[in-house]
Amino acid sequence: MLETAEVRRQLTHRLADLRKAQAQRRAAADAARAAFDGVLEREIAPTVRQFAQALKAEGFAFSVQTPASTVRLVSDRSSDNVIDIVLELGGPQPTVVVHSAYTRGRRQLEDERTLAQGEGIAALDGERVLAVLLDVIEPFVER
Repeated sequence: MLETAEVRRQLTHRLADLRKAQAQRRAAADAARAAFDGVLEREIAPTVRQFAQALKAEGFAFSVQTPASTVRLVSDRSSDNVIDIVLELGGPQPTVVVHSAYTRGRRQLEDERTLAQGEGIAALDGERVLAVLLDVIEPFVER
């Protein structure tokens, strides 16, 4: 049987480690949020707007919405068909995710792709955003 003092010592060390890790995660989340907000305004939103205009020129009506710290590309034909670019803070490190959802008959299909993680968020550019949009647009433009 373990001694009570040893159990307590190990618990104290573990709690200290957890507090330190939690503080580091909070700091990383704050830094990622600040980086994402800058990239959102500077690169992501303008690229998505240009993409929506190009889609309209090709006969596919899409609108761009920018709810709190998100960019959303929504089909004008069905609000169930949507592509979201959002910052996720719940995982091991902050991640910018492209989430798409679309319907086929009665089925709702979804896809999720990572755009950038951690310190790579600040380096996001329009070319990377466009590449992911081109990858996920296929089910939205199939006729």
